[in-house]
Amino acid sequence: KNITFTMAAEAESKTPLEIFPKLAETVKQWTQCADCNDPHPKWAELDRGILICIQCSGVHRSLGTHVSKVRSITLDKWTQEQVDNMQESNIEFNKKYEYHVPKSFIKPTHKTRRDIRTKYIKAKYIGLEEFKVTKKLIPAFHVDQYGPLPPVFASEQYDDKGGAGAAGDHDDKKVNKDVGMVTYTGVIQIHAISADDLPKADLFSDSDPYAVFKNTEGQAVKTKVIDDNNDPTWNEHLVLSVNENIPIIIQVWDEDDHSKDDLLATGTLNIATQCEVG
Repeated sequence: KNITFTMAAEAESKTPLEIFPKLAETVKQWTQCADCNDPHPKWAELDRGILICIQCSGVHRSLGTHVSKVRSITLDKWTQEQVDNMQESNIEFNKKYEYHVPKSFIKPTHKTRRDIRTKYIKAKYIGLEEFKVTKKLIPAFHVDQYGPLPPVFASEQYDDKGGAGAAGDHDDKKVNKDVGMVTYTGVIQIHAISADDLPKADLFSDSDPYAVFKNTEGQAVKTKVIDDNNDPTWNEHLVLSVNENIPIIIQVWDEDDHSKDDLLATGTLNIATQCEVG
């Protein structure tokens, strides 16, 4: 199978915090991650203008760029418009987005395992139904939905006991409990162009493929779904945090509305030897 991607790892002499003093001031006003209690969020979700921690950023990336666009505040390129869109603080932001949180949704701490974190963030930003059904975002805890009900943080019983929280949505994501947090050395810009002659996963039509790029900490970015096409063209630009010494995983899936998505193709990319620096 012929799958075409172009990639480039970028490095800048100055960080966004040095280039944009306003961004540095905004970061000082954020006492914790927008979605948990991590006191040192180093990532941003650009559409809503919020700061999030590395663990929550992994969940946001897995939701797709139609829901969240994640950037590092120390590694990625920023524009003045993106800086100006940043919210004043986590407190002000969550006055709207965590206005009414049902008891069935416990807010993660920085130690909470991945499945609890994912459930909370999905409901907070997508809603209680799948986006593929509603075709729109309906934030479940937003001030526009119900009366006030503050969130309750997850207790220690929901903590990640050595890596189990890093698992994602697919069954193949297994995590070695002896592996610690990976230190990222940069970001990779991915130009996902196309794939040719993919397997046919559906009985009465061609596959509905999308591509996923993952690092070893469970963070992932994915393309849009191309319906009914075994030779899809995505032509999308994605960004993923990476460690240049650790390969990233590339997968192509077939979306299925009635059962689990089917894996069509998989591979790995050695960043140090196969990517251009620029």
